[in-house]
Amino acid sequence: MNKSYLRSCILTACLAPLAISAQTAEKTTEPKADSGIELITVTALRKTESLQDVAVPIDAATGKELSRIGVTDATGLNKISPALNVVSGGGSNTVFFVRGVGNFAVNAYTDAALAFNVDGVFLGRPTATTASFLDVERIEVLKGPQGTLYGRNATAGAINVISTKPELGETFGNISIGAANYGTITASGAVNLPISDDWAARFAIGKTKNDGYNDDGTAATDDTAFRARLFGEFSEDVNLTVTADYSTTKGNGNSPSFEGSYGFPLQGSNNHPKNIPGYNFNPAPDNVSAPHTGPGTPAAVEYYTGQITSPAFTSITPLYDPYIDNEYMGVSAELNVATSLGDLTIIPAYRENTVDVLFNNPAFQAAINQENHQQSSLEARFSTTVGALDLIMGGFYFDEKVDGLASFNQYSLQSTQDIENSSTKSTAFFVHGKYHISDDLRLVGAVRWTKDKKEFKGQADVFLNLCIRDLPAYPGGPEIPNCDGAPVIPVGATVAETIASIDPADLPEGAPIANRGPVPYGQIPLFPGAPDNLRANLLFINQTQIDRVQENDEITYRAAIEYDIADSNLLYTSYETGYRSGGFSPTAGREEFLPEYINAWTFGSKNRFLDNYLQINAEAFIWDYEDQQASHFGIDGNGNSAFFTENIGQSSIKGVEVDILYQLTEATRIKGNIQYLKNEIEEFSYLQKTPDEAVNVVTGCDTTVISMTDGEPTYNVNCSGKEGRNSPSLSLTASINHYLEFNNGYSASVSFDARYRDERWVGFDFLPSQRAEDVITLDTSMQLFSANDKWSILAYVRNITDEEIKATSQLFANGGNTMVSTYEKPRTYGITFKYDFY
Repeated sequence: MNKSYLRSCILTACLAPLAISAQTAEKTTEPKADSGIELITVTALRKTESLQDVAVPIDAATGKELSRIGVTDATGLNKISPALNVVSGGGSNTVFFVRGVGNFAVNAYTDAALAFNVDGVFLGRPTATTASFLDVERIEVLKGPQGTLYGRNATAGAINVISTKPELGETFGNISIGAANYGTITASGAVNLPISDDWAARFAIGKTKNDGYNDDGTAATDDTAFRARLFGEFSEDVNLTVTADYSTTKGNGNSPSFEGSYGFPLQGSNNHPKNIPGYNFNPAPDNVSAPHTGPGTPAAVEYYTGQITSPAFTSITPLYDPYIDNEYMGVSAELNVATSLGDLTIIPAYRENTVDVLFNNPAFQAAINQENHQQSSLEARFSTTVGALDLIMGGFYFDEKVDGLASFNQYSLQSTQDIENSSTKSTAFFVHGKYHISDDLRLVGAVRWTKDKKEFKGQADVFLNLCIRDLPAYPGGPEIPNCDGAPVIPVGATVAETIASIDPADLPEGAPIANRGPVPYGQIPLFPGAPDNLRANLLFINQTQIDRVQENDEITYRAAIEYDIADSNLLYTSYETGYRSGGFSPTAGREEFLPEYINAWTFGSKNRFLDNYLQINAEAFIWDYEDQQASHFGIDGNGNSAFFTENIGQSSIKGVEVDILYQLTEATRIKGNIQYLKNEIEEFSYLQKTPDEAVNVVTGCDTTVISMTDGEPTYNVNCSGKEGRNSPSLSLTASINHYLEFNNGYSASVSFDARYRDERWVGFDFLPSQRAEDVITLDTSMQLFSANDKWSILAYVRNITDEEIKATSQLFANGGNTMVSTYEKPRTYGITFKYDFY
């Protein structure tokens, strides 16, 4: 038997059960290192170089690969980088984690831990990524802090999206149309047009629409994106690229399914595996708790309205219907000038976003976010070589303004926030130097000084509906609050809207409430003859006004050694620091939180063997994550429950990642990746309150009562020693791709991909329900190419076995201790036709 064929069969059989994130062997060739594996060029370190020459941990994928594996939005980036975890948050929010570094909440006054850049422009709001995946040349994912070349808010790393640039003197383009299950329709097109000998333009447009993955019609999308790029060469030394984009995001977002609720153990324990001290877990019916059910089916509505909200302790009303109606636009330019002294790059940019969202994920009757965002930025870089020293130096300026309204309603509690101005001004200067001691040995040093000034002016009005009547939980049992039948707080984007929605009959003697200021304590209602259950509630409105400024100066730096063992074998070690700026929470007594920091050691190696047919890259990392920012429900300065961000964490993160790419033959390629990760929370504690000493905190962490006020205990919740969130101990990816040629000139590419993720925490409270199970997902695709290369047909199945993959899980404490969870996409299958013209 042919040894090459036998070796192919053995490796295919070994890797087939594991495979995902393949590098496709397209009919159109990529640049190669004479033979073997193609070269991928990147600009991650602000200059063009081979991926194998970049001495930082980085994953990259070309636009063709992204199309094959189905990356159409930020959540799809999980497929190209095992270290990265991207999940859809409430509404249009996108949450990024790299090896457990990140935060579940991203809003107008908090920043992401990962720097998201499109064509060299930093996006201050991660929601604004819709147009980013249109007509993409490649995507780069840098793992670990990038505190020098990228600066603030890159503690977890950076993502660079590079769109396709116009080509001079050429007319060509493509059209793509696709259809898939769940009513999915996709269409896109791009055209490159010469304007003159020195100028060219490229236009791209895309549309994606589906009916939603959940049974109740949620998780539906309706996205449109347009990008125009203009490229001109004034001379061999001067060129300019101008980019304008516009996009809209509509639909209703991914809503959760109800898993069940945590209740008091009334007549003993049912020994459910998800029980915790003081509580039994009561699963929801199967037709409610099944993944991808959503909260809007008749069975889910019936189940949820049977729960009790606290502290009003009355029946819950149905959730509001979610919607998304967002608009994004921007313009930027990149000027490159080559001089005898060095190369100058200048990138000015302006972006504007309008967000109008109502969501009920993860745990709200309705959460309203109406936001206007403008950002301006300017980056200038100068690179030169002085003797044996390569230098990159530059400056960065960022000016962001956000205003709008937000309202988060949890039946008994509603925080209505009027953001008059949330602004950030950031200035930075940096220098990056690489000194060549010899042809094989290099020393790298870099430093960046950043000055951030953040201002926040606004106010938050908190409605609180409180039950003051206690009844026995069961005959002869302890007394607990019970005001069943009392009204809940109606949803409103503003205080005035909320008050206007309150039935005057529910107010003291039918009197109206003042628009602002605390409402005098009073029962609801007090008019004669009111039912006892209504007389037992109190309504409060507390107002917090914030007018604050926070300024931070920070120096981040990098030191590294690079050594070429041979022409295709690189060793490197580095130490780099990162910094994420502080911010504000519109919460009494919790108005500010401070920056967080990360210090990272990296020991890496990048290698090509067997005449460029085998690539093995390895990385060991040790990260110290300090003053970790966490957004969660806790106790505000008035002793009430509130949602805010504070610095409460410190973690130790370490592990090893190995990436292997093998060009078995000219037609067969195999890729595998393994990551071992240990993310241990060394310090993590916060305060939580319950309405009665008989009521414990619903948490998987240790709790201790530290004070008692009017019978209400305050607990210290200590999660130290737990495994970090979104940090599977073991992650495996693998893929195999085979290219076929037929006698009639047609050809095909067949791919099989797989991904394994170990168990991991996907919620804040470390409850058993928030532990996602280990999972293997399998994808496959086949692409047929015409003999003249003008058209192709791609057929695919993703998540072949229809695995139910939990993405986020949250306890809705004010909604009957209900546990809600969202899930990644179910099995999808479809076909895409692409036509190239030239």
